Amino acid sequence: MATTTDEILQTELPARPAVLTRLGVEMQQEDPNFARVSELIGADVGLASAVVRIANSPYIGLGRRVSSVQQAVVYLGLSEVFGVVTGLLLRRSFKGGGAQMEQLWDLAAQRAGYMTWLARQLRAAHPDRAYTCGLFEDCGMAVLLLRSTAYAQSLPRLLGLADPRQTERQMHGLDHVMLSQALIRAWGLPDVIAVTVRSHHDLGGLESLRIDPEARTLVALSAFGNEAIRRQEGSHCDWPAHADQVARVLGLTVNDLEARLDEVPALAAAV
Repeated sequence: MATTTDEILQTELPARPAVLTRLGVEMQQEDPNFARVSELIGADVGLASAVVRIANSPYIGLGRRVSSVQQAVVYLGLSEVFGVVTGLLLRRSFKGGGAQMEQLWDLAAQRAGYMTWLARQLRAAHPDRAYTCGLFEDCGMAVLLLRSTAYAQSLPRLLGLADPRQTERQMHGLDHVMLSQALIRAWGLPDVIAVTVRSHHDLGGLESLRIDPEARTLVALSAFGNEAIRRQEGSHCDWPAHADQVARVLGLTVNDLEARLDEVPALAAAV
């Protein structure tokens, strides 16, 4: 390909949406205005309805129904609503790609949901960060999908690999993790999100990775979410090789972790 990696990073990543910038400014205020946040989200009917739908999902587990953006903001809190909005805008930022693009976002939504659910169950990490990590983890694949028909043809095989990075670099000159990190940083998200995404394939040495404890926990939550998806699809990678480390990072035994995985089908069926 004639396009260099730097050119891709500079020109082919979707720009940070204006509404996300405005929400970020409001959240940085010493005393954020909940009404203003609700107004910014509510101005976009599609965004508002999606926020309410996600707030009522079993993954979030509020234990109560919300019927408006204002209620979602009050019950979930600004950080979690910001995470939900960020994910929705991410999906909206990619036009085209057809059924394969939809598959990528459906998988991302599943992973984000499972990570959020377990983060809440274990109180292991901020749910909003778990949700954002799950959505952004493979967003670089969406970039590659739009720019290369060859990538579209190879995507089914890549999704079946435990770690597709080497194959992507051989075929396309760069990998999806590089692009995912670049987009996370371009959108001004916390660095721990970028570190988690960079590390989510490095499960073999999870406990020894030189990353902070929050990122390590988020990587473990990602491993749980991806394994839950694989089991639903009837595919198997190398989970037994990583389960011990994932469980220890989350403060569980392997049996406890397996019990959580056994709960996922019922959770998914309730969506």
